[in-house]
Amino acid sequence: MKVRSDLNGVTLEYECPPMPEYRFRALCLLAAGGMYAYMVCNVAVLCGAAGVGVIALATFFIGAAANT
Repeated sequence: MKVRSDLNGVTLEYECPPMPEYRFRALCLLAAGGMYAYMVCNVAVLCGAAGVGVIALATFFIGAAANT
């Protein structure tokens, strides 16, 4: 990856290798887990136990579908 910036006649260039795929996947998984936990907390606050039950069922069915 190459980053180039021109400012008042001064050119700055920086080059670095791209992020490895395993690190990118790990960061995406962490972000997805954080968003999921935030969603579950909000549903619990807004809907109570019934909302958490629906989220649990949806998580179960999505997990079952992903494993097939």
